[in-house]
Amino acid sequence: MNQILLIAWREYRQYVFSRGFLIFLFMFPLGFVAVSAAVGVAERTKPVRYFVVYDETGLYKDDILDRIERRHSYAVLDALDAYFRINLPEGGAELPAPFAPTQIDRKRLTAFEAEGRSAAALDIAHPMLKPGAPDFVAPRVAYKIAALPPPDASKAATMEEAEAALRPYLVEDRLIETPDGARPLFAAVLIPADFGSSENAASAQYWSRHITDAELQSRVSTALTDALKREKYNALGVGDDAVKEIEATDAPVASFRPDRAPGEAKLGLIDRIESSLPAAMTYMLLVIIFGVGNLLLTNTIEERSNKIVEILLSSITANQLMMGKLIGIGAVGLTMPTIFIAGGIGISATIDTGGQESIAMTIVSALTSSNLLLIYLFYFFCAYLIFAMLFLAIGAISNSLQDAQSYMGPVMLLVFAPLPFMIMVFQEPNGLIATILTWIPIYTPYAVMMRAAADPPLWEIVGATALMLAFAFFLMRTMGRIFRQAILQASPPKMREVWRLAKKERA
Repeated sequence: MNQILLIAWREYRQYVFSRGFLIFLFMFPLGFVAVSAAVGVAERTKPVRYFVVYDETGLYKDDILDRIERRHSYAVLDALDAYFRINLPEGGAELPAPFAPTQIDRKRLTAFEAEGRSAAALDIAHPMLKPGAPDFVAPRVAYKIAALPPPDASKAATMEEAEAALRPYLVEDRLIETPDGARPLFAAVLIPADFGSSENAASAQYWSRHITDAELQSRVSTALTDALKREKYNALGVGDDAVKEIEATDAPVASFRPDRAPGEAKLGLIDRIESSLPAAMTYMLLVIIFGVGNLLLTNTIEERSNKIVEILLSSITANQLMMGKLIGIGAVGLTMPTIFIAGGIGISATIDTGGQESIAMTIVSALTSSNLLLIYLFYFFCAYLIFAMLFLAIGAISNSLQDAQSYMGPVMLLVFAPLPFMIMVFQEPNGLIATILTWIPIYTPYAVMMRAAADPPLWEIVGATALMLAFAFFLMRTMGRIFRQAILQASPPKMREVWRLAKKERA
């Protein structure tokens, strides 16, 4: 046992205390912060996107403009809620409606706009702000409407004339004049005279080269849809004020779980996080297994090709070497997420959230209040054992990474084959695909992790886990034989000899 632990410590120390690993630990959070900062800077510095509307009906331009402004008001109110939760005592609960942070619906958003928006909210909150609170920075305006460029587009008499006049601007051969100076034209909305909701009505046209950015198109479509609905309401004798009151109505719907006691059945943020954690933990499991498997492979090939393994086997047995490598590299695989989680909790604990529980602490609560962490650890070791034995055996029969490539292709297919189906398992954790993956031993750890929060049938999980353990035991014996027989061979065995090695108990 001492020899195994010595080998495990050697493998662990070789990676965890290496300069590369320490640099990785430093660079990973730094890179995360840098990427987040870069995204924030890119978002703040992204130019305003200008668009124009050519409306032959003369009815819908204001509706589109109102929709754009309403979406910006939503973003401002959402940012203001976050600002008040952090910088006001009790998270801003003492503010009057509609400025007190709460769920944003159309009724509250309408009241927010009517009461003076962020300027009025900040005037009320200013005397209550915590000392040293930063200034509120409102989200930038993403889209602005511009006037049709003269003379051709502004005086176009038909859709065809407007299209021809706007094409040079849409392909950025020419710039459009705005209050901010000359700017490229992001999109153009063309509404024909016979646009409407009737069966034979013509369609509105959205012109833009930026086909991957569909946000503006979605807002325009929603604005036109609401306008057509309002026309139908008016045709039925319902006035605009009544229509606005109807549209401001949101049905209050709360989510409950039927398998809980009546007083505990309502779902909250921790329940949402708990239901999403299995997917995140499954992805982390897959990444770590692949990472530590590669460590095992390259380490074994290096020691074999440099004759280091011969020195080691002069003092210990092949079994002890194999077990030591498994334990040491497995510990490396657990060290990385442990450090990052502990670091995230430590940083989160130092951030003042105005009495609100931080996301990181909520995640910790979800982990500690359920069996997810224990389930993860158990299936991590099971998945690690299955794939680590494959990587060890491949390393033992390869003198170089080039030799290992012929074996690594099928193994990689095995590792990543379930990925296309994981979204199906997440959406329907007790469905057919989830059941099938659960009963395939090499995928049982991933499938069970994805289903952990959905209360799958106990008999199914117990049966599939027993099958997985039996398969892991068989694989360990088989791959262990290959490792013991091939690790000292001068030349790697050919493909047809591998099966013979797997059946041979001793050299």
